[in-house]
Amino acid sequence: TNGASNAGQIENVVIIGSGPAGYTAAIYAARANLRPVVLEGLRAGAAGGQLMTTSDVENYPGFVDGITGPDLMAQFRAQALRWGALVLTDDALSVQREKGRATEPLYSVNTRANGVIKSNAIIIATGATAKRLGLPSEELFWSRGISACATCDGPLFKGRPIAVIGGGDSAAEEASYMTKYATHVYLLVR
Repeated sequence: TNGASNAGQIENVVIIGSGPAGYTAAIYAARANLRPVVLEGLRAGAAGGQLMTTSDVENYPGFVDGITGPDLMAQFRAQALRWGALVLTDDALSVQREKGRATEPLYSVNTRANGVIKSNAIIIATGATAKRLGLPSEELFWSRGISACATCDGPLFKGRPIAVIGGGDSAAEEASYMTKYATHVYLLVR
């Protein structure tokens, strides 16, 4: 946490989420002297988004030898702080637009630990969450053979048979993408 929002103060912008999109928004807003408030999350899992569960990020420019997801997100966070973003380890529980302010909207963000934060603008950058199967060894093998991103991890499975588990469009797209790398692709519909 980098301090708390001042009670009664109207913030310029509140950013909900602390993955790559949230911190990128924070960096740009802070560089524009907007002093953004970032709600990095408290209960939804580790701040930093899905990259916090990624062992090696090898497709991000500037890191020839790769970088771990947590290290990359620590750099995003540090850069946002460097430019003046206020980062709160807190959850947004709800957002309401104040009534009667059509031309200049004002929003109230109800948080778990910091009460209500009022802001002129809201950026929602809550990202996505991979659907897990709930298998007994799933956590043990996450990022060690189990992945939720074909684009991110496809090359790691080159020359191996793989299985994609799912039944919707996303599973079909991931399975199709993996045909570039895997010797066989099995689509298991749940």
